[in-house]
Order: sequence, then C-alpha cells, then structure tokens
Amino acid sequence: MTKFNRILHLGFIAIFIIIFAFPSCKAKKEAAANAKRESTSFLLEKLQGNQIQAEWFSSKARIVPSGFGMNMTLSANIRVRRDSAIWMNVSKIGLEAGRALIRPDSVFILDRLNRTYYARPLAYVESEYNLPADFNLLQEMILGNAILLDEDNVNSKKLPDQYILTANTNDYQTEYRLGTVPYLLKEMSVNDDAHQRSFSIDFDEYKKINQYHFSHRRNIELNSEETGDGTIKINFSKVEIDVPKSMPFSVSSRYQRG
Repeated sequence: MTKFNRILHLGFIAIFIIIFAFPSCKAKKEAAANAKRESTSFLLEKLQGNQIQAEWFSSKARIVPSGFGMNMTLSANIRVRRDSAIWMNVSKIGLEAGRALIRPDSVFILDRLNRTYYARPLAYVESEYNLPADFNLLQEMILGNAILLDEDNVNSKKLPDQYILTANTNDYQTEYRLGTVPYLLKEMSVNDDAHQRSFSIDFDEYKKINQYHFSHRRNIELNSEETGDGTIKINFSKVEIDVPKSMPFSVSSRYQRG
C-alpha cells in the first residue's frame, strides 16, 4: 500500500470511526454560574434528544491531521445516507486525490494519484489499524451522535458549567461532557484498555440546521499501538441535512486493483 493511500485510509478512519457533531458565529456562551443539579435520567434524555436522526447529510470539510507520520491539509466532501452508504472525496491543492464509498459491510477506495482501486470488507479496517470498524458507529460519529453509550450503566456528576456522564463496560470506559441548556455534547472520550487504544473528540461552534444542532468544528485525538498518537482537526462548512445527494463512484479500467 502506498504512503498516500495509508494517509487516505487514516483520514477516512479518523472521520468515520472516531469519526461527532454537535452559530459562522460562536454558539452562545453558556452561563458561567453554577448549573442546576440534574438527574442522570434527565441528562440521558437530553443527550438522546439532541441526536441527529436525519435520512441525508452532506457537507464540505477542511481536515488537518497531525501525527501518524503525516502533516498536511486536505479538503473533503462528505455525504451520508442513513443505514445505507457513506461517501467521501478528498482533495489536495484543489485536485481530487481519492474517493471512498462505505457500505454496511464493505469499504471501496479510489487512489487517483496512483490509479489504484481498493475493495475491502469493513472488518479490514479493524485488522489493519486495530480500530473498531462498524458502519453504524461511523455514521453516528459523522452525524455527531454519542456512541458506545450503555444506558443501563451510567453515572453522572455536575461541575460548575457542565455535566459529565460516565459508563464502564467490560470493553470500554466512556465519558460524555454536556454543556448547560440546551445540553449539547461538548466532549466525548472512549478508552479501550484491552486493545490499548483511545480517542476523544471536542465539539465546538454549533449552528442550528433544520431542527438539529450541529458542531462545525471538532478536534479529535487518537492513540493506538498501530497508529501511534495523533490529532485531526475538522472544520465543517456548507452543511445540509435531509437534502438527497448523489454518491458517484465508478472505477476506470485503467485502475489497478490493490
């Protein structure tokens, strides 16, 4: 696999696997005064109520990875059709460098720079990068929804300007930080000690689109034995929700199968 193709893979993985959401003005600052103590069940209800349940999602994104042996700025178009497909193309210096189509069980990647085509089962991501690979997980992370939340095993506590929900299972330790009203997700982190991997995502710059709040700026921190330490900054723009989009993906006969 070429170095650039590994970069494409990591970019797709960073967005899709680790990959959150949650006004171009800053969101209103939350009150600095002490937040009211709320019950765990109330906070779970608010967290679930802010989930994006759209059929379609599309946006442009500026992606700046650091670490993983790379340091560059990429532009991307991202499109999601719920429970069906995730599509993305990546450009470098204004030229399309790669394209990906992810289905519930498969991932397809075009490396335009090297005229190479890759088709893999989605499980390939996990085996190659030691990162969890699941279509629904990727989809929810793009939409900015909380993931890996065990609702039967959650505790909460109040800080002066935010709430923290924590959950521990045999596989993961998760933490979700919510702001005060309207209780939007500010940060999520997942630790998988058994596989020595972790990630966290900060959400900022919320805008309301249709009935949903969407975070246009995110900072992702990743660590695993396979990828090492790294960060990915993503700025979303031109976000559309519930507007159908095409997902063009064709392979020229001139491309070699990788």
